[in-house]
Amino acid sequence: MQNVTTEKALKNQLASVRMEGFSFSAKEIDNVRRCLSGEITFQQFKDKIVGDVHRK
Repeated sequence: MQNVTTEKALKNQLASVRMEGFSFSAKEIDNVRRCLSGEITFQQFKDKIVGDVHRK
């Protein structure tokens, strides 16, 4: 079985959602990376998403 890096898994998922017609900004993708790397907690990640939605 082949090891898949977190970055490769993220790129695969982004390709999948793009095929479904969705897109994400560079800021949104960066926040996902920061959460996956442990730089921010999931709660902080979630709060950023909610904050961004409320500002739109």
